[in-house]
Amino acid sequence: MNRFVRLMAVTGFVAPSLACQEQKPAAPPPAAAVSSHVTEASLATVTLQPQAEARLDLRVQPVEKRSAERRRMLGGEVVVPSGNALVVTAPVAGGVVAEGGTALRPGATVKRGDVLLRLVPLATVDRDLLAQARRAADVARARDEVSAERLARAERVLADGAGTARAVEEARAERAVAGSELAAARTRLELVSRSPLESDVSMRILAPRDGVLRQVSVAPGQTVTAGAPLFEVVGVTANWVRVPLFVDEVHRVKPDVPVRVHALLSGQDEGVEALPVMGPPSADPVSATVDRFYELPASARFAPGQRVGVSLRFDAGEALLAVPASAVVYDALGGAWVYVREAEHVYARSRVDVVRQEGTDLLLGRGPREGTPVVTVGAAELFGTEFGAGH
Repeated sequence: MNRFVRLMAVTGFVAPSLACQEQKPAAPPPAAAVSSHVTEASLATVTLQPQAEARLDLRVQPVEKRSAERRRMLGGEVVVPSGNALVVTAPVAGGVVAEGGTALRPGATVKRGDVLLRLVPLATVDRDLLAQARRAADVARARDEVSAERLARAERVLADGAGTARAVEEARAERAVAGSELAAARTRLELVSRSPLESDVSMRILAPRDGVLRQVSVAPGQTVTAGAPLFEVVGVTANWVRVPLFVDEVHRVKPDVPVRVHALLSGQDEGVEALPVMGPPSADPVSATVDRFYELPASARFAPGQRVGVSLRFDAGEALLAVPASAVVYDALGGAWVYVREAEHVYARSRVDVVRQEGTDLLLGRGPREGTPVVTVGAAELFGTEFGAGH
């Protein structure tokens, strides 16, 4: 009987415990599983035999730390300075006539004072314009005939001894004036007969300065209104580079120090030096930037509107690590590495962050500590040994 009671008691205690265990949910599986994880601190090391190291002629050099100017490469735009681009407009309404029979073309070099085209002003419309031109021609012809007869009579009187040489000279001058008036009247009549709306006076349009034609807005034979743009002349003495700076960095940039301007995507562009200039105050409230301007040399081959890279110098200097450029190797993803000598004939790969190159050295933002020996000659061979010669 007691045995039966103990069995029932144990059953009543175990049954609730089993029920609680069945109601508890199972732990979810992990979201990801990483197998054979290797950190950069556990990278493979390369151990060379003394004979192999001698054949490779490996050379090491300690990492240096030097004080360098803080620089940044920002984007800029080549612009034409204010007043260096002049737009010439038509002073009056008229027709465009090409000078010398050659039409203007953008990109042509011009000199100040060159006649680029002619503008024939439009005359007011008159109902009897053609009749007036004919009348003027008839009057001029009559005067010419009268002056011719007067000159002939004066010469006969002088030949008979009754006249004077002065009278003959006056008659010749009157004859010349009458001939000029007749020629002008005939030209006027011919022009009015061909196109009554055009006058016989053409205006020469001159180049206002030395430069290059950036834009031509008219063509020969076209009729333009007063104030219409004819062409634009851009001076080629020196263009500017506009660099938008974030408002927090404007006061950190040295205002009186030249900058280096580089062509984008060239790969081997050494850049040209540009001098700071006082440009018009301009800013962009949307991007929170303030514009700074630098003057390019006249020999710079940058076109207005071209995007360029500008290397700026900041006031605050910084201490950076320096290694020869031959000590840095790059992997397939663009990562930069150096090989550190950990022991005799033992070399380990260490990641570095390249800031920029100065001469034959690379400045590093992150890398081995100062004084650490790194391979400067033979780093590429070590890289090939670690990953295979065909890597």
